[in-house]
Amino acid sequence: MDQSTTSAKIDESVSFYQMPEAEKIQAYLAARPELVDILLEARPHIELQFAPDTVVELRFPRDYEDDYGGGLLAMIQSHLDADAALDRFDRLWDEWWGDASGRRESRPLYIGVEYAKELV
Repeated sequence: MDQSTTSAKIDESVSFYQMPEAEKIQAYLAARPELVDILLEARPHIELQFAPDTVVELRFPRDYEDDYGGGLLAMIQSHLDADAALDRFDRLWDEWWGDASGRRESRPLYIGVEYAKELV
């Protein structure tokens, strides 16, 4: 994939995902264009299970603060109670992420869900 296509896809992902460390995350994605494709593929599946306006935050796992080779976490922000959120995550897993996470290009992406106390 050429650099301009990758840049355009990264720009598109910015509209779908919150990135607290935007500059670092965008550099990480630029080095892994296949991961950008997975993130773009993931968005409609997340919206189907949670809601179209669901906030998903991209961040680096805490264990890898200085080592961005460790992975990228897409954390779904849910206002649902824990059981309902986990049920929806299970459906996401069963209908898409279970298979997609096994594909080589999906590594090193992790998807999780957490309770969002306040509207984001």
